[in-house]
Amino acid sequence: MLSCGPGSTKKEEEKKDSVAGVIPSTIDENNELSEVITRFVRAYASRDNDKVNRLVHPDLGFTIIYRPGASDTFVRIDSINFAKAMPEYYPYPNIQNDYVLVFEKLPEFDCGTEKWSKLGFFCDTTSHPNQLSNIAAFEKEFDESIFSEEQLDNLERNEAQSYRIIVTTKDPLIFHVQRYKGGWYVTALDRAYAGCDA
Repeated sequence: MLSCGPGSTKKEEEKKDSVAGVIPSTIDENNELSEVITRFVRAYASRDNDKVNRLVHPDLGFTIIYRPGASDTFVRIDSINFAKAMPEYYPYPNIQNDYVLVFEKLPEFDCGTEKWSKLGFFCDTTSHPNQLSNIAAFEKEFDESIFSEEQLDNLERNEAQSYRIIVTTKDPLIFHVQRYKGGWYVTALDRAYAGCDA
């Protein structure tokens, strides 16, 4: 039940990740970022609710991106529970990661070949995700009251401090981390990218 891309409109397909500015500048900052990313993947693979949720800041919450029909949407939750998937009809997959984290351009998924452009465990610190603000802007086109301008600005501000991570396992693991109050936290799980049955 995954989808191939961040949305179905031409406008969304043309809009790419923005060029970045919040790059870890010291060895310690880079190590903190690497540690949060690898801890999340290990906790997710072991389906450990407590360890996953320790990486979520209560102020930021945890956002699940998913595709209930023709286009992506998202919901903010307080914590992840592997026994109660979000959305309920799409259980969290079991994953096994044998890749080592590398910092480079993210792979892309081709729905024509159903293959990744490259395989591995990637974080790109040269771009920021924009899936949430794209989805919100798209939904706002149909219902102007669904998001305020302040909410849209807040999404964009948070994305400007975030990175997207992709692990190209059989069922890929795609998530976002954000710098917040001096630490790194996991903020989003993208369950709507890298499959083609929408």
